Amino acid sequence: MSTAKGQAEKDKGNAAFKTGDYATAVGHYSAAIVADPANATYPLNRAAAYLKLGKNEDAERDCSTVLRLDARNVKALFRRGQARGALQRLGDAREGAKPKPAATLNESTSTRPPMTLFAFTKRWEKEREGRWQLLNEIPPPALPALFQSSLDATLLGSMLHTFRDVLTAGGADGDAVRAQVCAYLTSLARVPRFGTVLLFMSAEERKLAREVWHLVGVSGAQSEVERQAWGLDS
Repeated sequence: MSTAKGQAEKDKGNAAFKTGDYATAVGHYSAAIVADPANATYPLNRAAAYLKLGKNEDAERDCSTVLRLDARNVKALFRRGQARGALQRLGDAREGAKPKPAATLNESTSTRPPMTLFAFTKRWEKEREGRWQLLNEIPPPALPALFQSSLDATLLGSMLHTFRDVLTAGGADGDAVRAQVCAYLTSLARVPRFGTVLLFMSAEERKLAREVWHLVGVSGAQSEVERQAWGLDS
């Protein structure tokens, strides 16, 4: 085992990742893993590069490796959810990012995941106290298809308020909540015309977005890219 060699290869991988050379980044992260297989950071970083390359099965495998080394790693939970979502294993994506509350025996058809934007917005306005539960009925990767080009700054701002409320509520599942919120933030940035929506956000809403990202607490090269999609500096 060579800790110094592993760190050196990781640094090279990070540099390649930041320039968009994800294949080279994978090579350096792989060398880091060989040098120091007990370090969870290396497969975690390689998973991020695999996601960029569309190699979702490889990303999922690396995230599972990280979770065997560090069962509470928020980034690994989040990235595994991304990988499973891309593989169309949406049930696993929900499980991989956050455990879901059990459904009740009296659950009616109105609590099924909204399949249209009309259904979602109607429930969003009606169920103000249950907005987080409503969001959790929708896998994060499904958000771009749900909103298409109809997301507006007002709705986005109200979602940010919901994220802040749940992140500051505390609770034993805090790590899972942060991972889930991070997954939603990342998927929202992939909604068509998201950059235009950001232009219509108020200064207060931009401040709220920064606060939510701070509460999520995810860092690293991949997180920097995700934050930039929100118009935020690292």
